[in-house]
Amino acid sequence: MQQITIFNRRQLKLAALLNLPENCSGLVISCHGFRGAKENRERIYSLSSKLNSIGLGLLAFDFQGSGQSEGTYHDITLTRQAGDLQDVIDFAARQFNLPMVLLGRSFGGSTVLAGASQDARITGYIFWSTPVFLKETFASMDPALASQVNQGHTITLVDEGGSYQLDPDLFIDFANHNMDDYIRAIGDRQVLIIHGQSDEVVAPENALYMARLLPNCQLHLIEGADHRFTQHTDQREDLTIDWLVNSWKDGQP
Repeated sequence: MQQITIFNRRQLKLAALLNLPENCSGLVISCHGFRGAKENRERIYSLSSKLNSIGLGLLAFDFQGSGQSEGTYHDITLTRQAGDLQDVIDFAARQFNLPMVLLGRSFGGSTVLAGASQDARITGYIFWSTPVFLKETFASMDPALASQVNQGHTITLVDEGGSYQLDPDLFIDFANHNMDDYIRAIGDRQVLIIHGQSDEVVAPENALYMARLLPNCQLHLIEGADHRFTQHTDQREDLTIDWLVNSWKDGQP
């Protein structure tokens, strides 16, 4: 995969990976999850190979403050990530002139809704383990989280990647986003939702709720799959490829 740089509206460098096959017929833009990166623990390479095999390209990027991109992480907001995604879409539209599908994993899927559900250039949407009940999902990360945020404190959390800080703006900013409106804005465009029934981070009710509002949606709830699809990565990728071939491509003019 080719390493490229995309400048966002703040003139920060967003690190990206690009892989275009010969006679490319479409481009999948991948948005990583909260505390994630474009490589998705190296799984992006397998997905890219499978996409190339059906004639599709892949563009995966790091949001500002994440992975190899410039910026700081602690002041992350949904609005900020939505802006990054819009800038990446604008770049792809200028450079490639290909039909575009967006793939969002976890909070990356929330960003797809906030940043691109109203964008007529997007011809399909893929949501992996995506939260739409944002306050509830993030509050479940730490029992003391809500009270600290309400007091305007910058909070420190710890995960397997180490300790990190979050400004209250992340949670305050949720009020600026109506997820129902975003979901409905997709209209009758093709949508794929894949969610683990044993997701310990984002409750499966998020997927069920989203699917009820989407008229052209294919929903897969995977038995035994956790939030990261630890033992089900191939199944998630293969369902995605099947949908792209048999649903999305069939619906293209």
